[in-house]
Amino acid sequence: MRFDSKSTPALVVAGLLTATLIGLSGCGSEADSSAEPESTPAATVDVVEQGFDSLDELSDYVAQSFDGVEVRLESETNPDFNEETEPERLHVEFASDENAAKDKEATAIIVQAASDAAFDYDILMVTGVVSAGEWSYLYDRSTVEDLSAEGQIVVADIWDSAVQSFDTIHR
Repeated sequence: MRFDSKSTPALVVAGLLTATLIGLSGCGSEADSSAEPESTPAATVDVVEQGFDSLDELSDYVAQSFDGVEVRLESETNPDFNEETEPERLHVEFASDENAAKDKEATAIIVQAASDAAFDYDILMVTGVVSAGEWSYLYDRSTVEDLSAEGQIVVADIWDSAVQSFDTIHR
């Protein structure tokens, strides 16, 4: 007795397709679909074409993008500052929400703004203030100029370019 069926290949294909669909149905989860997507920074930040002649101009520019901005020079706020032995630090502080992607982008925006400062400073210190404390990245003037030389700053590399950092919040 011989069994001959033209539908056997179709049944095999249908069975394999069903098995594949059943296997794939467990790949997603509802927890993943309800999670908020993680923020990613812009790939680059364009260097501004305007100059900042004063701290107030730089502060006003940075305050357009961030809350709680404070811009100051070390020599103007530290009574113990010794201009003959200490580098002039440009401090830019802002309220951080502890989101590393947003904070990297904020740092890049501040670095690009500082690259066009017409006043003198030796070190740029970018500080994010958070409920648990603060984080800081320091850039010497030549690093700021190097980072902005191409007209854009790569956001992903901004913290790695710092000459010094104090960051227990993001790392």
